[in-house]
Amino acid sequence: MAKQKKKAGKKVSAAGSDMTPIVAAELAGVIYRAKLENRAAKLNISEAEVVADVIHLWRTVREQLYKA
Repeated sequence: MAKQKKKAGKKVSAAGSDMTPIVAAELAGVIYRAKLENRAAKLNISEAEVVADVIHLWRTVREQLYKA
């Protein structure tokens, strides 16, 4: 039983340092704001283009985080 508790504790601490949910929420906010600004400015930028840009940014950030 002690081994199971140690493993569970490690999973919790590893999950606590994972920034993925925070970054995902921030990127969702970026997409939402882009949609609102797009509509307000009456621009014709496709949602797919905005999402592709955000995904590219996320990959760049992720690469930089893993280098450190």
